[in-house]
Amino acid sequence: MRPDALTREDRPDQAAMPPREPRTARYLRTWAITRHTAVLLARDPGIVITYAVMSAVLLVVLRPVYSRLSAPGTPAILQETPGMAVMFTLLALDMAGQVMLSERTWHTWDRLRASRAGALAVLTGKALPLVGVFFIQLVVLFAFAAATFGLNLAGGSWRLPVMGLCWAACVTACGLALGVWVGTQGQLAAIADIVAMVITCLSGCLVPLSILPRWVKTIAPYSPGYWASHGFQASVTGDMEVYGKAIAVVLGVTVVGLAIAAVRAPHGG
Repeated sequence: MRPDALTREDRPDQAAMPPREPRTARYLRTWAITRHTAVLLARDPGIVITYAVMSAVLLVVLRPVYSRLSAPGTPAILQETPGMAVMFTLLALDMAGQVMLSERTWHTWDRLRASRAGALAVLTGKALPLVGVFFIQLVVLFAFAAATFGLNLAGGSWRLPVMGLCWAACVTACGLALGVWVGTQGQLAAIADIVAMVITCLSGCLVPLSILPRWVKTIAPYSPGYWASHGFQASVTGDMEVYGKAIAVVLGVTVVGLAIAAVRAPHGG
């Protein structure tokens, strides 16, 4: 009998191959994880509300400091608001990490690994709601700064929301990476808080870099928070050179964070 005359059942290599999963099924699986994550975040909005209120309060309290120390020719509120935005989204790193860590805490990690959801579906489904939450947090702070202190949001055009989405994605990716590698809630909280405060202080987000030690100014450009803060400022001033560098750095850190998270993320059965 000729090889081409064999039926599908007579060819064990082809008969053993499972049918290819429809693309729609993968999308639905990602959507299910996204919806589940969004519901969990909506049930406990306390952290986001707290950080939104705290950032607004600190914006008001530090207003005189920035008015005295801001760089000549640059509105004080334009330097202060990006710093507060970067700092309080970084403080929410543990919230992003908890989204992944909770799968092990609730003993659903093995079930997720046994499902047909791949790492891409899991990370996408976990990340999308978090990006939305962090973006809303940024919108609230910038809107408050505009309404209270006259921050020129119109000058940001399309650049400001794009920068906000990129930074929200960066914080999300780093938080997910922490969540898949730490073992306990205590470890997550400790590492997330330390990372958030180190980046905040070394990038000049809490107080202007002009009053910080020289060694801080030297290493500040190596911090993603530094570029996020300057990216928000460049969004309003229209400095496309700084804006482009900020977008590139923030997206680069996002890719690295997602890659680290994908190493241990559930890859499906």
